[in-house]
Amino acid sequence: MAGRKFNIAFSTIGTAPFLLLVRLVSTYKVYPRYYVRCVVAAIVSLLSAPFLWFERLFFSSKLSRTALPESPVFILGHWRSGTTLMHNAMAQDKQFAFINTFQSVFANQFFGSRWLFKPVMRLLMPEKRPADNVLLSPELPQEEGIALSNIDSFGFYNFFYFPRDWKAIYARYVSGDATSATEMQAFYRRYKKLVAQSLIEYNRKEFISKFPPHTASIKHLLAMFPEAKFIYIYRNPLMVFRSTVNFFETTHEALKLQPFSRPEYEEMVFELYEMLIRDYEGQKALIPEHHLVEIRYEDFEADPMSSLKQIYTTLGIPGFEASIPAFEAYLNQQKRYEKAEHSFNSEDVIMIAGRLAFAFDLYGYSSTTEQSRH
Repeated sequence: MAGRKFNIAFSTIGTAPFLLLVRLVSTYKVYPRYYVRCVVAAIVSLLSAPFLWFERLFFSSKLSRTALPESPVFILGHWRSGTTLMHNAMAQDKQFAFINTFQSVFANQFFGSRWLFKPVMRLLMPEKRPADNVLLSPELPQEEGIALSNIDSFGFYNFFYFPRDWKAIYARYVSGDATSATEMQAFYRRYKKLVAQSLIEYNRKEFISKFPPHTASIKHLLAMFPEAKFIYIYRNPLMVFRSTVNFFETTHEALKLQPFSRPEYEEMVFELYEMLIRDYEGQKALIPEHHLVEIRYEDFEADPMSSLKQIYTTLGIPGFEASIPAFEAYLNQQKRYEKAEHSFNSEDVIMIAGRLAFAFDLYGYSSTTEQSRH
């Protein structure tokens, strides 16, 4: 069944600098039915330009001088594997700065535009993510995908605008196979400024990130932060597949500038899942000893406090005991969360288990219909 519509006022490509927007729509094809959406985005980009120049004029120097953490924490895992729950829980620890939803969309105009755009964003955005009922707010933790794409086009979430080009975008912005060393160094500088932006916003010294494409970009994260620490969370591939298809379909509906059908989303997820997981398995040996912990989502869901303690202990992160009240308050709040339901018939299970058999074997999940009734 197709996901619910995700209605927002304009495609978030509109918060990119105007010349960048022009470059993106010139590189990738915008289909006629999306011309109006593209024009609206261009108008928003032009209207927000003064805030962008204010940001560069008054905050660039401060961002460059901000001391970055030696060991930022990166939460890895495919979409719909529990990365959001993990990120939101660990963000309760007050030592961590993080990208929030407002920053993720308005990274180019962040400090100078909050007085105007944050109230507008709060007014226009839905209360919950349509795909899974997770609460939305400008202040809540968010992944940095849209921000990276809109700062200077270097980000996988360009695929939300141009889904027909997702494989080329992956090769350029996730694996880095189609990226020059000069482009990669420029990306490192921009990413560090995005981290600095969060540190300044929250007046904190540590940083925690959740961005599923990072799962296949470990080598790039280590190039920036050699002592980085990683949490990898994984989940039953049956649940991940169906939930990701729904999530992509509903999110693309509001952002895309190219048509993409339900069967195309399903094929995208099959291929993207395998690419991401195999890239992760191929790169995780690069991570220094005791800097990686792998968590099974079902274990985290059943006993989140034990999983959080395991993470802090394994990675040597201080502050667990002091954060227990904040963790428990957040997790108790999540008990009221209404999970999306997914049902599978035998044909679904056979198809998914056949395409993702390597993952069932790798992570020890059963591919039976009984196991998939959630």
